[in-house]
Amino acid sequence: MRWLPSLLALLAIMASACAQAQQVVIYRCTDATGHVTLQNDDACPAGTKEQKQVIDTPAAVPAFVPPELPELYSPPVAAKPAKPATTSATAVPIVIRSPPPALFQCRGWDQVAYYTEATTPKQQCAPLQVVGIDGVSPPQASACEMVADQCTAITAEDLCPAWRRRVDEAEFRWRFAGAHDDDERKHEYEALLAAYAGSDCNARP
Repeated sequence: MRWLPSLLALLAIMASACAQAQQVVIYRCTDATGHVTLQNDDACPAGTKEQKQVIDTPAAVPAFVPPELPELYSPPVAAKPAKPATTSATAVPIVIRSPPPALFQCRGWDQVAYYTEATTPKQQCAPLQVVGIDGVSPPQASACEMVADQCTAITAEDLCPAWRRRVDEAEFRWRFAGAHDDDERKHEYEALLAAYAGSDCNARP
């Protein structure tokens, strides 16, 4: 315990420097084996050698309170403009569809009806009855007369249903009329279907 005299001296100096002091009693206790302990305000236990020292401790130092500093001026920070809200939805392009092409319903000399886009009626050779002088038809004699088909324009109200029937008839001629290998009829059906699908018929009520 070589540092004890120095500690006691330091405490004595601090006690003399303070106007208000508090006394503390330090006990140095030595037992039979020579072991030394220090304790304050409590006497040494029985059977030990006791040395007592009274010292004055300085009064408690008040807590440090920092002085209030003047508020420093800070220029206002301009707010950043808000970013426009973005949506994850993908814009859907607007498709403007037109009515299907004008259509005519025609009937030939044989009373077979069909649809066509041609504005000029088709002419067909209508067969004529050939009769000899004797009033009897020759076995291999034939004659015909060019006759224009009778056509009527389809009204706007009936245009889409007529186009739908035209597409169905073209599909029937290709698929079910023994023409599966007929590329011409297949191309005709595909072209008519594309014209119908690209029109506004499907959007009409």
